[in-house]
Amino acid sequence: MALYLVRHGESIPKEINPHSPLSDRGLVEVARVATQAAKKNFIITKIFHSGKKRAEQTAIIMKDYINPAFGIAQSVRIDPNDDIFYALDLIEQTENIMIVGHLPFLEKLVSHLVTGDQETEVMKFPTAGMVCLDKDSKGKWNIKWKLFP
Repeated sequence: MALYLVRHGESIPKEINPHSPLSDRGLVEVARVATQAAKKNFIITKIFHSGKKRAEQTAIIMKDYINPAFGIAQSVRIDPNDDIFYALDLIEQTENIMIVGHLPFLEKLVSHLVTGDQETEVMKFPTAGMVCLDKDSKGKWNIKWKLFP
């Protein structure tokens, strides 16, 4: 069972655009990571995003390169400051999903899955960063690989 976590690409500041869509650089860096990811030939069943414009745009770009069997969907409770424990049900219910989200949520989620403690820092997510976690036969999550723009 694998889990793919992606931080949205660089976005336009809210002061300039209140919807905070991806910047030109953000579009390029997400496409770069999606291209690298597609070369790994893995299967994703579905991509979930927070519904924020920058996460949705990132999910759409990922979908275009990776082609998940069941497309993309907005998910509740994966916003920047949401409690990570709500996402655990989503992760356990469907194998091989991708979650496109935000900080600090993603860093806390990786920390919890790998160490059991969301406050123990395991990794930093740059914009458009992607990590693949794999669950072993004993139920322990491990970082399998990372992609950064």
